[in-house]
Amino acid sequence: MKEIHGRSAGTGLKPGTRRGLTLWLAGIFTRQERLALAFLMGVSVGGLLLIGWGRRPPFPAPERAELAVDVNRASATELAALPGIGPKLAARIAEDRKRRGRFLTLNDLKRVKGVTPKIIQRIKGMVCFN
Repeated sequence: MKEIHGRSAGTGLKPGTRRGLTLWLAGIFTRQERLALAFLMGVSVGGLLLIGWGRRPPFPAPERAELAVDVNRASATELAALPGIGPKLAARIAEDRKRRGRFLTLNDLKRVKGVTPKIIQRIKGMVCFN
């Protein structure tokens, strides 16, 4: 049996099991060290939750109106720069605008095949209809 800090580290349990890990840690660390380790782990996890680790930031809205893409005047290339709109969908939007006329609201974009509510939500605040 191996000794660490004057204490026995062997427990006879497999290290991959939860109980084995608990007993292994109990054999290496003193009670105070285990409490300090648990506190530090709690602070670390709490900090990650506080800053929102793992969350995706929402798509930013343009800060000024002139940064918004005018759906009724934009080329297919300009429309393709919007999130969720690729070159094919941008071409369909431009073609629909040419055939059916101007878009008045975001919901009017739903008439184009491939424009989903999710895409509309993503481009909200990034487009205008002049």
